[in-house]
Amino acid sequence: MKIIDTKGAILSGDNHPSLKIGDKLYTVDDRRSTWKKIEAVQNDDSIIEKDEEIIRLALGKENADEILNNKDLSVLDFTNLTFFIMSAITGEDYDELKKAARERKN
Repeated sequence: MKIIDTKGAILSGDNHPSLKIGDKLYTVDDRRSTWKKIEAVQNDDSIIEKDEEIIRLALGKENADEILNNKDLSVLDFTNLTFFIMSAITGEDYDELKKAARERKN
């Protein structure tokens, strides 16, 4: 029998990424099951507010609503939040995700 040790590269339990917004930490749900739901939202043309739904899936409804209902949340902050969440879930670099999105638009 061959055993391959991931040396901690694959984590389980409470080892989810967190986003720090102001003085508060928000746990990002990076489970595979959540990622599948996010992909479904991205591919569903009937969903108008895709980014808001993705934020709710990743942060939980209560935490997402706390952020989204903040009257001081700018459009830029909202856009950046979605990139930070995707970066936390996928492990990809935040700046690279933004760059790739800009290139897709052009």
